[in-house]
Amino acid sequence: MKMKMIQVPFKVVCINDKFRPDGIPTSKWIKEGDIYTVIQVSILHVQDGAIGFKLEEKNIDDCLPYQFFNAARFLPLDLEKRIWAEETLERILEEAKKEEQDSQILKQ
Repeated sequence: MKMKMIQVPFKVVCINDKFRPDGIPTSKWIKEGDIYTVIQVSILHVQDGAIGFKLEEKNIDDCLPYQFFNAARFLPLDLEKRIWAEETLERILEEAKKEEQDSQILKQ
């Protein structure tokens, strides 16, 4: 599947603000129902290839190791971007399943 690149910035609504990591102060944490502006999208290799968002309204650059919010916490407001996010997350899930299967084969 050829992945369509998404243009930033774009708006998202927070759908999950649970389980704030200790390394991010409450003043910099997101709030369910609030709308944010995504200014950068990245694959988070240290989080098993999850997609991460940098937000214009909540800068966590000084909250190492956290630099991005997990995209699964948000829902894009634009339908085209929502479809892109779903396709991207589905692709990452399939890649993770394949890697798991490959590692099981190597262990045998």
